[in-house]
Amino acid sequence: MPTRHTELPLNEKSLNAVIDAMSVVTLCLTQILSPEQRERFGKDLVTMAEVAGRKGKLELTSILLDMRAAVKVRDEEQAAERLARAAD
Repeated sequence: MPTRHTELPLNEKSLNAVIDAMSVVTLCLTQILSPEQRERFGKDLVTMAEVAGRKGKLELTSILLDMRAAVKVRDEEQAAERLARAAD
């Protein structure tokens, strides 16, 4: 295993790891935001994805939209958990 990030090979596995890490950071950071702030963050991700799409950066567009979807799914999961706790 490489000891430093500069020693990672540039391949599919390492690029996927970078995307996964960015997704985790995004999810972690959004957890400290209020619901209103998360909604604004989500809208900003969609806006940035649209800009990237207009520039022909389809990979970036896809990654940004995937991150937005992940944040939305997590919000929905947490809402369901809150409802389940309230029902008990």
